[in-house]
Amino acid sequence: MSLETIKSPGGNAPATSPAPDATQRRLSRLEDRLAALLAERDKGLPVWIRSPKSGAEHFSGFSRAKLYELAASGAIRSTSIREPGQIRGTRLFNLASILGFIERNEAAAAKGGSK
Repeated sequence: MSLETIKSPGGNAPATSPAPDATQRRLSRLEDRLAALLAERDKGLPVWIRSPKSGAEHFSGFSRAKLYELAASGAIRSTSIREPGQIRGTRLFNLASILGFIERNEAAAAKGGSK
């Protein structure tokens, strides 16, 4: 990151701040990321999903057991919705965290395979 020196108004010590072009590039990347997230949301993907009764989950292809295993290890986000005092509830899994987990593993495999 390039820094340019800016004279501080009240003293002799120069203050540093990111150069305008670096800030502009960072803002552009953030805007691109936000646009991608909004486009993903507009595709009609749900935010939370339930685990499948049998077979593979529709969006990720993971089985019920794999979803619970990943949630227990903290690799994906999960929450249980239940009424106060009840033992049983509904377990929901965050789809964005599942898809992020898949992408991280894909990147790690590509990185490891290029040696």
